[in-house]
Amino acid sequence: MSARQAVRFERLGGGTVTRTAAELLGTIRPREQAGARRPRMLLNMVSTLDGRAALDGGTRGLGGPADLEMLLELRVIADAVLVGSGTLRAEGYGRLMRSPERRARRVAQGGTPDPTAVLVSRELDLPWNATLFAAAEQPVLLYTSSRRRPPATSAPVEVIRCEGPLLPAMLADLRGRGIAALLCEGGPTLNRRLVAIDAIDELFLTLSPLITADAGEPPIVSGPALPSPVAGSLQWVLRHGSELFLRYRIED
Repeated sequence: MSARQAVRFERLGGGTVTRTAAELLGTIRPREQAGARRPRMLLNMVSTLDGRAALDGGTRGLGGPADLEMLLELRVIADAVLVGSGTLRAEGYGRLMRSPERRARRVAQGGTPDPTAVLVSRELDLPWNATLFAAAEQPVLLYTSSRRRPPATSAPVEVIRCEGPLLPAMLADLRGRGIAALLCEGGPTLNRRLVAIDAIDELFLTLSPLITADAGEPPIVSGPALPSPVAGSLQWVLRHGSELFLRYRIED
């Protein structure tokens, strides 16, 4: 998407000046805020007004072009993108950075052309026919405790077998590989596991102007109740059309 075509967001409470997602996210610099033990973790999700994180089993019907623009620009500032097995099964994915212009901007910022896809699956129960595995240009890191051998794929997949709790081991290994900024794209069960170990630093939440009352679809975080609520500090509210884009810093 060229600069002339780029979606522009109005920052509520910030006057009438509008900014592109690239301009807004360019001020965040998550790599500079990463600690020594794990990457800085940004979580991006979309939800209906009544709190549902999917429509007909996926997210494509929830967000519009502005939501997609925000997602793709978050991928630009991330070293790697973490995807849960359920989300991979529902969305299929493919090459994470398809735009040559965005790949060039990543390189100009000191990154690799493509963010690494990160998967975590204790038993290697993954949709191996997903488009992600057919993308020969897309590097993939797969964390598991299984000793099974995964099938051959076009995408270059490196399997890292972990002992003990899988998510902490994954985060420590990623940081050891130089990954400082990690974008998580869900799903809700993975999100709950990450919140429970205090691994999420910021939440980017798109509010889609829809109400579905579909009890069969999950919220953005799903699973047993946390021992205590986790607080967020509001950083911005953006508007594009009838969609709202919220950014929260997750408190320790």
